Amino acid sequence: MNRVERRPSRYKPYLWVIGTDIETLPVDELVGQRYRIVGPRIWLDTQPDQRPSAPDTFPGEALPYLKSHPRRLHVPGLYGVLERTGAPPILLLENAPIHPQAGELLPELAVGLFSALPLRQANWLWQLWELWGTLGELGLARSLLEPGNLRVDGWRLRLVELWPDGEPPTLSDLVELWRSLLSPLHLSVSEPLRSLVNRLDADLLDLDTVALELNQILLSQAALVPTRIALSGATAQGPTQPRNEDACWPLGTQSEAAPMQVAMVCDGVGGHDGGEVASQLAVQALQIQLQALLAEAQNELRGLPPQVVVQQLEAVIRIVNELISFQNDNHGWAGRQRMGTTLVMAVVIPQRVQTDDGWGRVNEVYLAHVGDSRAYWITPDYCHPLTVDDDIAGREVIACRQTWPHALERSDAGALTQALGTRSGDHLQPHIQRFVFDETGILLLCSDGLSDNYRIEDAWANYIGLIIKDIVTLDSAVASWIELANQKNGHDNTAVVLMQHKLLVPTQAGQNIPIGADAQRDSAIPAGAKLYGENLSQDEFVSTPAERKPPRGVPRWVLAVSGSALLLGLLGWWLVASRSPEPPEPQRTPPVAPAP
Repeated sequence: MNRVERRPSRYKPYLWVIGTDIETLPVDELVGQRYRIVGPRIWLDTQPDQRPSAPDTFPGEALPYLKSHPRRLHVPGLYGVLERTGAPPILLLENAPIHPQAGELLPELAVGLFSALPLRQANWLWQLWELWGTLGELGLARSLLEPGNLRVDGWRLRLVELWPDGEPPTLSDLVELWRSLLSPLHLSVSEPLRSLVNRLDADLLDLDTVALELNQILLSQAALVPTRIALSGATAQGPTQPRNEDACWPLGTQSEAAPMQVAMVCDGVGGHDGGEVASQLAVQALQIQLQALLAEAQNELRGLPPQVVVQQLEAVIRIVNELISFQNDNHGWAGRQRMGTTLVMAVVIPQRVQTDDGWGRVNEVYLAHVGDSRAYWITPDYCHPLTVDDDIAGREVIACRQTWPHALERSDAGALTQALGTRSGDHLQPHIQRFVFDETGILLLCSDGLSDNYRIEDAWANYIGLIIKDIVTLDSAVASWIELANQKNGHDNTAVVLMQHKLLVPTQAGQNIPIGADAQRDSAIPAGAKLYGENLSQDEFVSTPAERKPPRGVPRWVLAVSGSALLLGLLGWWLVASRSPEPPEPQRTPPVAPAP
């Protein structure tokens, strides 16, 4: 994506405001002839089509919101800064946990736990643990220790503000927070958590064991709610493009009995037919590698810990990167001549979990992405983007040089900072998250041919209810999304894959039926936000960044598959698919080198 994008003028974001002497400002007052006060520290931008003000040099308290940009799934971002004479500046935060229709803060975690089902409770606790590690790396772990700062938005945990650590908090501080949250938990969640807390008090556990036991709490709950998964995908050249450089898997609807439940979208970069070949090569190579990974997961009696799966997926992606990079080197292609591809991929890892009732099965979903192909989680209540683009706009934000609204206005805002195959694996940083879905919904993967210009954010509500209620088939929904891309964008190829997740509950007769509109739902979403009649029970996701020190090494299958079988088979495919040995003519801009 190499275009300036701006939200439509009808989009007026609610902002969380940080500053002194702002709580006493009257409701409905207009600050700076732009920001309307709707509540304590909640303002509405009445001119979202105008660039928010920002200084050349940001104050120290603004930097955490810029550096944490890749973690937008859970934390707010810096929207703008209002400078004042004789007073500290006012920070305006976007992506704060404010309901987009009601203009009110979402419920606190401690409140949401009382009405949440056990699976959702365990999911929030796991997310809290994951954020403890990721925010701790940024020196922001203290942000998790104030209960009022923790809010729940359906399945996900969100933070109101970010607070830098003075003296780094300890695990004992987190244990105290867990202890304060025990009372509203279901017994099946509170009892193992209480045992964990007591052993931590006695200094009997290390961090790896804590992670394994929290993961076991989550998976034990997920095993009680079976999941039905369906997939469908398609790709289209678009009305203005001479060729199709997008590739996806599956093409068409995949049977529920398929041995491998994987969704992939790749968007080729590079001129001539290079992008087309790179995207197809990536899809073919990933399928071969993932078959071996899934076979090992099925044979693993005690399950694979998240950090092990993340490490294995990283290895798979790096091997595919080297395969494409080798072809570039073999042809002597350099700079913008080098072909590459973006990637967004969802891999269902079936895990065997021992519960009080015996062995159960959990379908974990690992989401990996490189570049600007995206993933969204969509239910009748919301559409949540799960990925953050690897582009120059994001790079500038993370480097604390620009706010995101300012960075998006750059002419090169959408230029990629990384893609598969354009450079060696030493420079590749794939993003991988683990999700345990605890609600019925749709995981949408797409290339920027659809996601450009906020088409998904603007149109999702017109599609989701029809899919969830089985009024339209999954392949018809895919075709509708592609038609939307062709009509409203039309400047690019498009690839779309839908992965539908239906949670099932056992009936008294022992059968499983889908959790539907009458199931218990989270009280966090006001009735006025309902779009399709009754709503489904909500609950999903846990974000699992890759850990650098997994308890187990990479299995030998990674090296075996990356050897003769993969290279011989795919190099043969390459010789057939590569129609011309001459260097590609530059079209879409390949990734640029990271800024210093």
